[in-house]
Amino acid sequence: MMKKLALALPFTLLLGACEMVPQEPEAIKQMSLCDKVQALVKEHNNQFKTLRISSPARSRSIAVWDARYHLVGNNCQIWEWGNGNVNYVCSHSTPNKDMAMDLFEKAKNETRQCLEQAWQLEERPRKIGTGLKATFSRPGDNTVASVHAVETRGVFKSEWSTYFTVGNRNDDI
Repeated sequence: MMKKLALALPFTLLLGACEMVPQEPEAIKQMSLCDKVQALVKEHNNQFKTLRISSPARSRSIAVWDARYHLVGNNCQIWEWGNGNVNYVCSHSTPNKDMAMDLFEKAKNETRQCLEQAWQLEERPRKIGTGLKATFSRPGDNTVASVHAVETRGVFKSEWSTYFTVGNRNDDI
């Protein structure tokens, strides 16, 4: 009986992590990057509700929640925008374009390895701002994974940021 329980416990924790159960942070820490990406793709159908914490910050066109878990990177949020569109968004700022492009390429290649062959990659310049956008999509599925490298111009200096998102497609950026 103890052997069965000992074998069932890790399996139960893994299933809990894949279902994004908030009570299992240690199990989530043990997930591979690909397990996390695939779990995010699956959780999009639930609008990332189990990953939202706190009350959202709201403006006229967007609501932003802090993410319960930072599954890809350390700065992740859930954005709800438009008519029910929702995205899990992680960002990383860098001091220059070279570092941002290195992160962009790494994130794009790792995402490609984590998704099934049915996912197609489209890469193009961003429509808003200076930078690139890589979008992974499947025919007939409204969930996409995307990676962006974006210049952020400030008053005194420019920075670059790399974003990783899973959720609804946004062709406007």
